[in-house]
Amino acid sequence: MAFEPIYEVAACDGLQKLCSGQVVAEAKLVPPHGEEITKVLGVSAIADASASEVFTGEARIKGKVNFRVLYIGVDGENKCIDSLVEFSDKITSDAIVGGKPCVFAKVLDTDIVSATTGEIKLSSVVEVELFGVSPKRAKYLIRGGDSIYTRDDKMEYTKVLSEARGMHEVSAEAAVSALSIEAIESRACAKKAIASSGFVVVDGEIVSDIIYRGEGGIGHISLTTPFSFEVEASGAASGNQAVMAVRIDSALASIISGEETTVTVNYIVEASGFVYEGRTLMPIVDTYSTTNKLNLTREKLSFSCVKSNTYFEDEADGSVTLDSGLPIVDSIITPLGTSVILTGAYANDGKVTLEGLVRTVIVYFSGESNSANSVEAQLPFSISKPIDASEGDSVYATCEALAVNAKIRRGNEIDLRVGLQFGVTVGCVREIEVITDLSEGEQMIAPKSALSVHIGSKRETLWEVAKGLCTTPETIAEQNPELVFPLEGGERVICYRKLERN
Repeated sequence: MAFEPIYEVAACDGLQKLCSGQVVAEAKLVPPHGEEITKVLGVSAIADASASEVFTGEARIKGKVNFRVLYIGVDGENKCIDSLVEFSDKITSDAIVGGKPCVFAKVLDTDIVSATTGEIKLSSVVEVELFGVSPKRAKYLIRGGDSIYTRDDKMEYTKVLSEARGMHEVSAEAAVSALSIEAIESRACAKKAIASSGFVVVDGEIVSDIIYRGEGGIGHISLTTPFSFEVEASGAASGNQAVMAVRIDSALASIISGEETTVTVNYIVEASGFVYEGRTLMPIVDTYSTTNKLNLTREKLSFSCVKSNTYFEDEADGSVTLDSGLPIVDSIITPLGTSVILTGAYANDGKVTLEGLVRTVIVYFSGESNSANSVEAQLPFSISKPIDASEGDSVYATCEALAVNAKIRRGNEIDLRVGLQFGVTVGCVREIEVITDLSEGEQMIAPKSALSVHIGSKRETLWEVAKGLCTTPETIAEQNPELVFPLEGGERVICYRKLERN
């Protein structure tokens, strides 16, 4: 049969940001019985969240915020109190279609609602983002028949192959003369993700700020621990790409006494993400027949495409000047509550610009007042990185603080340098109009002229000229060998026909 349209249906499951929302978490922190808060040195909050249930159009989120207050007691000692607050919420969006989305939670702001000597109330705004798979099935024509002339077009897209998720235990230790652990703040970041057959290898780093009490009072150590482990990803293969994020599920510090006192930290790290690969479709986008009219149904399809997925390090630096009235700095005790807020991520031609703010509280000792004090520091940054990106592309970025270095420049000024670990995924949406249904119409009246002349238009293609003259592209090319397509405009295109006499 000459007329025999054939169709294909492709699974084009793309990766995208599904939705986001904000949650307010509140906590009441009370010092141990008999203690009083005489001065608040700093507050911090770290959030974590996951999807407990996912339905079509809705995701139920559960999470927790770990609040911490560093304060001075009536005895003049620096002390910590913690409070773990759980929260739950519901996020709705038409983009949620089930499955297991990756959930990211970030504390945007933490405020002191009220403070007395026996109680401090805190409130945090937590942003929750969901990333997941957007399932899509695309039907398109791939063959019209022997008597049908067709033109196809290439469409590149990204197909999500597998979810990747798993946990791993990581241990670290450091020699330090500690009597007790007052607090530990840990941050984890992915630095590389490599897909293999059935799994993904995730490499990264954990940075912990450990506040301890020694014989000389409050002390601080910063502990950096690299890790590398495999997470299961059914359907993954070597050569695929992986986008992964990691978080600290738990961190437990303990002191081992011996010839040398050692602080040991046991972490449980969770990694989650997706494995994907680039694919290509070649759908028919136009068709015609020289014998019959054709009835076409067209549909515009959109495809998600991940253009690049990159991990890289950079840093933010600056200085903080003490407000008048604060005692001068003699020594740095510890950073507290270090976090990064990304305020903008923009794609330009060949680069991505990331803007944000590093927040931390520097606790220091002043001999002038013979006490601990604190100052809040905010370091704005704007970093550009050469990445395959174009204006209008979507940029999804994560950033985590690495080591924090604080040095005294002068008595009332502290220099800061904070390492930053970025994960950047650049995506775009590509559109193409395809033929989803084709049927043969009535027979066309054959041209009665033996010669037709067509005056070319600028950028007109061989396909367009042949379709307009109702002949084959091969005929036009053979009868007009001097022409170069696409046309400049104004060229004469000749079409000779062989007419049969009745």
